[in-house]
Amino acid sequence: MNQSVFSDGAATQCGAGDDAPGTIGADSRLRHRIESALNELCKARERQFGYAAQGAVVAALKRDFGIAPHLPWTEIWNWPASRADEILNYLSGRYAETIGRPAAGLQRSA
Repeated sequence: MNQSVFSDGAATQCGAGDDAPGTIGADSRLRHRIESALNELCKARERQFGYAAQGAVVAALKRDFGIAPHLPWTEIWNWPASRADEILNYLSGRYAETIGRPAAGLQRSA
């Protein structure tokens, strides 16, 4: 059975009200967009490669955004809301790579 990226309960507290104003976590719309994009990426990788991809996707996200290994990926909820587009563009690019088409704006070198 496939497990949700959010099975640890870390992201189920949308709108809990404890996130600082101006952060991604304080904006339930941004949180939902990021959660949805991450779930879609995991599903696409599972379809493409035939295994539960959650761990690999989350590990890559943490590595690529410099999140310490001992912290949950949801550390991004503490980041300024201005970084949400950066995260969404990253997830969109990874999704496009997974399904085999270059993401808009990505330039591949020969």
